[in-house]
Order: sequence, then structure tokens, then C-alpha cells
Amino acid sequence: MTGVRPSAPVQKREDPAMTHRQVLQALPGLLLGLFAAIMSSTIVTSALPEIINDRGGGQSAYTWVVTASLLAMTASTPLWRELADRHSKKTLVQTALWVYIAGSVGAGLAPSAGILIVARAVQGAGAGGLSALAQIVMAVMVSPRERGRHEGYVAATFAVATVGGPLLGGAITDAGRPGWRWCLLVGVPFAAAALVVLRRNLHLPVLPRQRTGTDWAGASLVTEAVSLLLIWVTFAGDRYARLSWQTCVVVGGSVVFALVFLRVESRAGARSSRCVCSTTAPSRSLRSPRCSSAP
Repeated sequence: MTGVRPSAPVQKREDPAMTHRQVLQALPGLLLGLFAAIMSSTIVTSALPEIINDRGGGQSAYTWVVTASLLAMTASTPLWRELADRHSKKTLVQTALWVYIAGSVGAGLAPSAGILIVARAVQGAGAGGLSALAQIVMAVMVSPRERGRHEGYVAATFAVATVGGPLLGGAITDAGRPGWRWCLLVGVPFAAAALVVLRRNLHLPVLPRQRTGTDWAGASLVTEAVSLLLIWVTFAGDRYARLSWQTCVVVGGSVVFALVFLRVESRAGARSSRCVCSTTAPSRSLRSPRCSSAP
């Protein structure tokens, strides 16, 4: 009888999803979109006094022109990440660019402070998608061995956009013409160029989609909690006293939304841990005691 020797385990190579040439062709598009997204959140700081004076807004509008974009960016970032697990990443990046362009054009052409704030929120939602999807797409198209070097490009883009935004905004505002509107429109050419580059050069592999639920409830609850708190900070002492029934309603609502958010997220974490246990253990006999005791 001749025995059959067990073959040595074959180690899988982690080949890059795209060739080095393809990465170099698509990388400028990602960095351009990321640069526009980060710059849009800092460039308006130098032009805020002129923007508010021209649009006739008060102190509340002065606050919300910046806060609306940051709040929408923060709330939308985890949603874009979850959508990337279920849908085409290339399509999502292009969608985020279109949302950013629409918000930027609306903000630059806004006839009033209210429309400007709404447009800034739309712009922030697109910027949140670009900042999240740039790193996700980078992880797919670059091999783990080369990922550190390319993440350095992302970090450098963050730094240049964060520092250069206020400087560019001040230069545009001091120039007089075309005026403060170009502080909001200056990111559109960068986003349009990113659209063209990514449409032509971003070729991601088709990966198995993960069936994960989108946490719409958590995102909406945390947004409402923070928004109510910001509303109180904006209007307290101006339109009503800091110790008044309006304060109790607004602050109390913010606390309630925050508590409901914590409750929803704790349940979501418990569900995800049970799901991981059930998928990693193929049979009941192989499950760990912790997983088998889960209801």
C-alpha cells in the first residue's frame, strides 16, 4: 500500500486589485475629490463676515453656515461606509461627487442665508461621502503591502486642504472680484475633474456584497440630538432666556434623542455580535459557550 502524503498548504498571494499603472491613473481623481471635500469645510471661515453681511443673516446664520456642513458631513460618513458594503464603490464615489457639486453650486448662487445653509448641508453630505469612500476605494485598489505609501498621499491631501483652505478663502475675499461666492464654487472644478478621471480610470474588481443593514435610525437620531443642542446654543440668550421653557424643551429633546441613540446602537451591537457568532460557527457543537448562550 502506498500512502498519499498530504500536500503542503498553498499560501494565497494578495495580489493588488489594480495594476500599478491603473492605480497611478485613478489616484489623482480620488485625491482631487478629497481635496475639494476637505477644502470646502475650511475655506469659508475667512469669508464669513462678508457672506453674512451680503446675505443679510445674523449671528445664528454666521454659526450655521459652518455648522450645517460639518454636521451633515459627520452624520453621512458612516452611512456612506455602510452603503459601500452593499453597492458599487465607483458608483458611490461618483454619486458623492455629484452631491458635492450640487451643494456647492447651490451655496455659491444662494439668494438668501437660509438657502445658503441648506446648500451647505448638501455640500457637507457629499463631502462626507468623498472623505469616507476615498479610503475605502484605496483599500480595494491597492495591495496591503503598498497601502501605507498611498495612505501618505491621502494624509498629505488632508493637510494641504486644511491649511490651504482659509488662505485661499482670504485671498479670494480680499481680491474683491469675483467675490465670496467663489469661496463656495472653487471646489466645483476639482470635483468635475475628479469625475472625469474616475469615470475613465477607476476599474475596481467585482467583490461579493455584504448583506448589512444601513443604520438610518442611528444616523438620524445623533443628527437630531446634535442639531437641537446647536439650536439652543444659537438662540439662547438672543431670542429667549437661557433659563426658560424653550431651553427645557430644546435641551430635553436633545437628551432624549441621545439616550434613544445609545439604546439603538447598543441593540445593534448585540445583534451584530450574535450574527458574527452564527456565521463563524458552522455547527452547534463547534460553537463557543459565549455564542451558544446568546438568545
